[in-house]
Amino acid sequence: MRTNKLDGMIRAAAGTALLALTLAGCDKPAPQAVPVPPPEAPAQPAPAPAIPDAPAPAPDAPPPTEPSAVPKPATSNEPRIESMLAAIPSTKMGVAVDLHYSFDGAALPNQPVIVHLAAVPRVAGANMKVSVQQAAGLQMTAGPLNVQKANASGVYRQQFSLTKLDGTAEPLRVLVIMEMGEDSNFGYFTIPLGTVGGTNAQKQDSVKQR
Repeated sequence: MRTNKLDGMIRAAAGTALLALTLAGCDKPAPQAVPVPPPEAPAQPAPAPAIPDAPAPAPDAPPPTEPSAVPKPATSNEPRIESMLAAIPSTKMGVAVDLHYSFDGAALPNQPVIVHLAAVPRVAGANMKVSVQQAAGLQMTAGPLNVQKANASGVYRQQFSLTKLDGTAEPLRVLVIMEMGEDSNFGYFTIPLGTVGGTNAQKQDSVKQR
């Protein structure tokens, strides 16, 4: 009788221990999954160096222009008024403008020479125009000099290239037109060729007319 009671107690203790182990196993936290690192992205190739744009082609050189025929101040390569000669006015002068001229050298046949002109109004005017007339035996690149508003004693310069084609070329003739008030006046001037300098009388007359 005592033995059966002892066996019952042993079985009960074993069941209690088994139940405790079972409950302990249920309370144990489930193992956490170890995160797997994502695969590394493939390395990007280095960007190719930028290729500079090809330089734009240079524009074509502009065509040569004719000698300037606009009013401009005297520069180091232009003669002073005092050193220039007075062009010969016609007997019927109606325009109050003095014209001076100078050559860079002698006007020899078939050799170009630079001619300098300087128009000096004695009174104020408008629409002054200085035109070198074409003549037989002469080749030149002279365009007209146009001045919209001319001031008294202002100096308006022009230069051009001239070539005598033979020894019988005619002298230069220059037409000057200027409006004074409501009237338009004009006059012709003559420039002898081959005169680089001039006589003292010519130079004194040039200074007086200025």
